[in-house]
Amino acid sequence: MYIRLKHTLSALTLQAVHDPAQARFVVWLAGYAQVAAAGEAVSLFRVQSTARRLAAPLGWRVRRQDLSSLVGRRLLWRGSRRVGLARPYRPFWPYFRTQALRLYQATAHLLHHPGLGDLPDDLYRGLVLFDFGLYFSCHEYFEGLWRAAGPDGRDFYHGLIQLAAAFYHHEKGNQRGALALLRRGLAKIAAYRPGYRGMEVERAWEILAPWEDRFQQGTPADPPRIVVQSERPLGPGEET
Repeated sequence: MYIRLKHTLSALTLQAVHDPAQARFVVWLAGYAQVAAAGEAVSLFRVQSTARRLAAPLGWRVRRQDLSSLVGRRLLWRGSRRVGLARPYRPFWPYFRTQALRLYQATAHLLHHPGLGDLPDDLYRGLVLFDFGLYFSCHEYFEGLWRAAGPDGRDFYHGLIQLAAAFYHHEKGNQRGALALLRRGLAKIAAYRPGYRGMEVERAWEILAPWEDRFQQGTPADPPRIVVQSERPLGPGEET
């Protein structure tokens, strides 16, 4: 069930990153993630009120149809006055909550900062996913660019895929796998220094290279940021 949850959340994330202006369901996900304690059914009124608060900075109105879309995916359950995480997913509540809050912040960032200089939109959006800790979705996003890339860019995107996978495994506690993927990803993007497609590859490499020692030693550190400077991803115990 964890695999199904991971892929369902990733599909929603990719939907949001491709069209942030239409991703109003993210306020319901984040609203529920803030109200509930462990995936249980909670007051629909409380979730809607929290969703309204989260929607206000984005200029959105909260619509019940956006909640219905999540129910239709069997991610959330809804009664007449209550809403909850689908029962099979409740054992994985910490992952759901973290991803829901990070998705809200990533979507808000893309709405307020839709582009960055000469960086192409497709590359920028994938890096935003990375910077907000949506590592599995970032991995899947860059797989799409990797498949579409010509021979000159395939190793570049493959490197980004491996870097996203490295930090996904790091968060799951698989430090050996994280370290191996980090080394491979760094080696691949190093060939594109100092820059490629408007991305400052040299700077990204310098930011990520120290994580080889951190993975080995278990040194705590804030997640790395490549293109996003201001916002920080929300963790399981934090609020917006």
